[in-house]
Amino acid sequence: MLALLSWFDDWLSRVEKILLITLTFGLVTLLIAQVFLRYAFNSPLFWAEEVAVQVFVAISFFGVSYLIYQKQLVVIDFITLILPSSFRLAIECAFQIISLLTLMVMLILTFQWVTEPMVQNELSPTTQLPRWYNYAVLLIALGSMSFHQLRHCFKSLSELFRGGKS
Repeated sequence: MLALLSWFDDWLSRVEKILLITLTFGLVTLLIAQVFLRYAFNSPLFWAEEVAVQVFVAISFFGVSYLIYQKQLVVIDFITLILPSSFRLAIECAFQIISLLTLMVMLILTFQWVTEPMVQNELSPTTQLPRWYNYAVLLIALGSMSFHQLRHCFKSLSELFRGGKS
């Protein structure tokens, strides 16, 4: 089961990486076009700033998800590094589980919020698209973060039960 979980987690990370590259390229292209049209033709794109902010937010959330996959989030671990390896593994497992539970609670609350009728009917001021499209990015990213964290939890627990041997 851990092999299947790892395979899907790796596949999801590849999708996130492609999405991050595509969104970053789109954001840079949009901002260059906006500057060019504003200063060369004195005719800016009226919707560019709103879309740029939405794309930047998507890049940020999926970037955090990818960092969770890579295990490259900033951590303060000077206390755990001086502990024996068995305690270190137990503390790591506890933090992994707490992180997973936190992400799951955020995922559930975000789902409840995005599916509320008032949020469903809200429109974006310049593009006139429903705002829940933008909010759904948060929902998808939190689901991706939760899945990456779930894999890390299973991996940490299996290391703990094997006595620290990978």
